[in-house]
Amino acid sequence: MKARKNFRNQTVVKIKTLTSTLQGRKYLFYSIIKLALVFIVAFVFTHMSYSPRLQPKTSIRVEQKLPSAKGTTLNRIDELYKIDDATSSLPPLYESNVKAIFPNFVLSGNACHDVAYTPSILHEYVIHPVTKAMEETPAKENELFFMLNGQNEGIYVAYNENFECVHKAAEFAARALGADVNLLPNGIRLFDQAGMPVLNAYDFSKTNRNLHILLDFQIWIWPGIRIGHKYTLENGVVLTTISMSPKVFDVEKFFSANESAEIIAVGMKNLERSKVASGSVGPSVSRVRTSHTAFLHDDTLTRNFQRRGARLARLPSPSFSERLQLVRYKKGEFYKAHHDTFHTRDFVPDNWNTFTFQDFSTWTTWTAEKLRNLGQRAPEDFRVGGRYFPDSNDSSGFPHALLSLFFKNGNASNFFAAQYDTEWGFWLGKCLKEQRLNIMSTVMSDGGRPTYLPDIIHQWEQAIGIPEVRYTLTKGNSNGVSHYYNWIRWAKERISYHGDDVPAQIHPGAELYPSYSAHFEMKLLGFVLEDYRDNLINRATNKTMYDWLTKNKHKLHTTSDVLRDHRDFLELVIRSWEARARYRNLVYAVPTYVKHFNPQRFVTLFLYLNNETKVGGETVFPFSTERYSGEKIKRTGMSDCSRGLAVPPRPLHAALFYSQTPEGDTEAMSLHGGCPPEEGTKWGSNLFMWNADADDGSSVWYD
Repeated sequence: MKARKNFRNQTVVKIKTLTSTLQGRKYLFYSIIKLALVFIVAFVFTHMSYSPRLQPKTSIRVEQKLPSAKGTTLNRIDELYKIDDATSSLPPLYESNVKAIFPNFVLSGNACHDVAYTPSILHEYVIHPVTKAMEETPAKENELFFMLNGQNEGIYVAYNENFECVHKAAEFAARALGADVNLLPNGIRLFDQAGMPVLNAYDFSKTNRNLHILLDFQIWIWPGIRIGHKYTLENGVVLTTISMSPKVFDVEKFFSANESAEIIAVGMKNLERSKVASGSVGPSVSRVRTSHTAFLHDDTLTRNFQRRGARLARLPSPSFSERLQLVRYKKGEFYKAHHDTFHTRDFVPDNWNTFTFQDFSTWTTWTAEKLRNLGQRAPEDFRVGGRYFPDSNDSSGFPHALLSLFFKNGNASNFFAAQYDTEWGFWLGKCLKEQRLNIMSTVMSDGGRPTYLPDIIHQWEQAIGIPEVRYTLTKGNSNGVSHYYNWIRWAKERISYHGDDVPAQIHPGAELYPSYSAHFEMKLLGFVLEDYRDNLINRATNKTMYDWLTKNKHKLHTTSDVLRDHRDFLELVIRSWEARARYRNLVYAVPTYVKHFNPQRFVTLFLYLNNETKVGGETVFPFSTERYSGEKIKRTGMSDCSRGLAVPPRPLHAALFYSQTPEGDTEAMSLHGGCPPEEGTKWGSNLFMWNADADDGSSVWYD
């Protein structure tokens, strides 16, 4: 105590001495300033620890369009899919155009300066089949025919003949056609009927004014138009529609007899018993698949098929195609009905975005008001008092009429069969027959089928056929994992677009090049823990999660596991990467909403390589209501071959079919199988194509 008192007295004496002179007062003043600065810097270090700057929430979309010049767009596409010369040496994969990505050029939403222009629906305010619009040659001025991605119906919209205002017309049409309005701020793109992007006035001048609207990162899907419709592509390939649901096309002139022989010769030496993906243990031999397969190695042949397949499907990059897979079916060998997609991981929490009775009630209220405003324009059954006039408080009348529509069309289209839910469909039919009360409440309950609500509403919308009552049924929620994969996709595209301008550390194949893999996730988590103090990570998650992630930082999928429950953690992940990427054009602002996306197979092209099979060997789609011919098919060991659409293995033809819907959801109707040959050997080849880089995207399922 005495020592402390002496120290205090000495300090007081020193201060008095310093303040007694001008020089001493200056010294004391600057010492206080220095001490304050030390405290400020210490505070910043403690709370930020060199934390990368968190960005304000602004638009991530750069409204870019190519110059309005002849051939500009097609030249870029030709360059993207340029075929390698078989005599040249094979360049490293990441230095080839296989990894190049055609960017999502979105329409400018701020370019229209015609304040007098207001889009409106033309021609009786109804939804028309595209076949009507296609018959109008040349197309009329001052109007456009809009459809959503992959659709065969749309609306006519008034147009002022100013391309700068086409975004305004397209956004109006998207809303009227029932597109997800939450995606509109993320960007609108237009495609012509040949699947070519419409980026400028020249591109637009070459269309027939029948335009498809794609939102955000949606990938083109060929519309079926009608059974028998033929597309002849710019390279001579011919697509013929043979099924509308699922969407299946016969493909001609895609490959030659010499290429067929080369695929067999290259692949047959590596043939082994086919395997099936089965949970966490990975692919294994199964009794459901008795054929033999081999993936071809990375070479000029394989890369050129990747390019040609991606061009056929209008994918934004050849990298979205897997390497060719050779398939051999000997007599009696088969692959029972299956989907080409993977299902061994859950990316979002259970019951994410589950619909409730309140969602049904909200739809009925919104739609009832629309119908009142339509007045006599609405069909009689849909007016006030009609059996199809929406009323969520009605326990029998409207719900019975609505569910009867759904039940009838669900049976006719094999909807319940495709969902493996025929027993529930039978229950619904019984309830309707018995006129039970409150069926809709049961359907929307936890033990019911609330996931069917979009399909139920869709049947009602098809019945009325009026665009003003198309409804966006979405929760508008976005999971952190959805945002994370969306950012990876965005960053890959931007890096490809800016090319050699980007720093070396983020070039394709470099250490910081974005990847869907769990190992890249682990690397990002390490950056976050290095950059941020625990208090900031706690704010983005919570104390329990912080303790868990530090304990599991060296385990696969830890980052995505955190993002599933803590979306704010994404900001830290992205900023840590940006701080190391050090590139001005790769600063990302997280959108308000994104539709869930994860790497997945999107579309399949199956090549029929030979003509040894005279009977059998078909590709069967058991849920299709179409028939390739009137022949009754019966194949030993595979009952599915006797129903649905059976596509015969015609040599040098191929079948193109989709595993996902135009909106990016799994297409349940795409179930298909390989029927056993009755004699001879069937040789085929799968070209599986993804909604992302196939090699990189597959890692989310195999890591």
